[in-house]
Order: sequence, then C-alpha cells, then structure tokens
Amino acid sequence: MNIENLRAFLEVTATGSFQKASENLHITQSTVSARIKALEERLNRELFTRKRDGVALNNGGKAFYPYALSVVKTWQQAQQEVSLPPGVEGIVSLGIPVHYWNKLYSDWLDWMNENAPGIATRIQSDYSVYLLNEMRDGLLDLALMFEPIYSPGLHMEPLFEEPLILVSTEPRNVGTGHTEGYIYIDWGHQFQDQHNREYPDVPHHRITLALESQALEQILERGGSAYLAHSTVQKYLEAGKLFRVEGAREFNLTIYLAVADARRNDPAVLQAIEGLRATRFVGEYGV
Repeated sequence: MNIENLRAFLEVTATGSFQKASENLHITQSTVSARIKALEERLNRELFTRKRDGVALNNGGKAFYPYALSVVKTWQQAQQEVSLPPGVEGIVSLGIPVHYWNKLYSDWLDWMNENAPGIATRIQSDYSVYLLNEMRDGLLDLALMFEPIYSPGLHMEPLFEEPLILVSTEPRNVGTGHTEGYIYIDWGHQFQDQHNREYPDVPHHRITLALESQALEQILERGGSAYLAHSTVQKYLEAGKLFRVEGAREFNLTIYLAVADARRNDPAVLQAIEGLRATRFVGEYGV
C-alpha cells in the first residue's frame, strides 16, 4: 500500500478539507484527491462523507483510521532506525505522560547523552492511554503509565510514587461538600478512587481539567484549590502563594514503567531504564 496515500488520508482527516490537506502536504488538491481515490479503490469503499463545508470520516474511514495511523508511524520509525548515523548502535523510544514531561525528559536526555552516546533516542509525550496504545503497536519500547494495566507483551513495575496535596490560594480548612473554586484534575483512576472514598458527598465537579498545569495557572490567576503534585507545589508553598488545606488527606499517585517484553533485556532499553532511575525526580520519589 502506498504510504503517501495514507499520509494524504490522515491529513484530510485532520483538516477536514482536501484544500487544506494539499497546502499542508505541499502538493496540489488534485493530487490529494487522486491519492484518496486510489486508497478507496484499493479498499473497495469510500472513506469520507462529502459535506458543503468539507469532508468527514464515514464509518469505513473511522474503522480504517487507526490502522493507517499505525502504518505511517511504523514507517517513520523504520526510516529513523535504518538511517542511524555512524557510531550509533541502536535506538530506544520512550513515552512520558504530559503531567510529568517537564519533570523527567531533560534529565533523562542529559543522562543518555553522557552515559549512552551510542544509543539514539526517540521521546514523546502524550496521555497514558495513548502511550499504552503505542506500546501495544510496538511503536514505543518503554513508557510511563498512570495505571497498572497489564497487557500481553508488556511488563509493568512501579517506578515512582508522589503525594498529591490539596492546596488553596487562601488558608482554609477542608470542607465536607462542594467548595467554590475547587478544580478537579483528572489524575486517572487511582486518584479518582481515593478522591471518591474521601469525599463521597461530592460526586460531580463544576470544573474538571485534564492537565495539572492548566489547573495551577487557573487557581494562581483566579483563586481556588486543587489536588496538585508535591513536586509542583513545593516552591509555591514556600513562597506563600499557595497553602495546604488543613485537614485534607494526601493521596498517593503511583506511576508505572511499562517495558516491551521483546526488548526487556536489550542493552539500550536497560540503559534507558537506568537513566530514568538516575533522574533527580525519580531519585526523590522512586519506589
């Protein structure tokens, strides 16, 4: 199957427009149309519903999308691995959840550059569920996960455990019901279970955010409270910009390291794991 046809399919899906896809791919609109037509003829079904303001995936296109994405990503990874420069013996790919990107990637890359100069690195950040899919598709060698979801072909073990602390922009005591200005951060099922047990009278939240950084920015600018990671709030507590909510229980968040079984004993992967454990953050919170 022509990889450029798949790229055109993914770009049209992302933009909802043949014209915008052609601009992003730096080819003519007729070329994009021809590539989509060739793909549809190969699959023997249409992939898009044509609308007045553009196009959208139909059921066939939705079913085909994850396979097209996987093929293109696998091709990109293959290109990277076969074109490694002289002196580079192998490559390792690491996925880091968005919550912990800034706390880990720089130290890890520094360690790898210093201690494993013969290993090329590929690193990406995403939500845990998407990193897990990348692991299952063989596109990542190891990744950090918010949940111990055991899957065939993957080995999982705890890497670090960090306290989550309820903080507020004003000194106050913990309440039993809904508190105005409280932001619920989606830390995953571990946090959700602990939060529900501790606050059974608060089944719904007025504001829910996916990222800790968003919640921190919101409460610092507009006031409020949220459960934030200890490593994030420590400097704000010391500066008097945030306050621990008196009487509020700490929750513990365990982050797991997933490693592909096929590469579990690979020297490059073992060095990558050693590098993770050597970072300042894992050194402080590692299990």
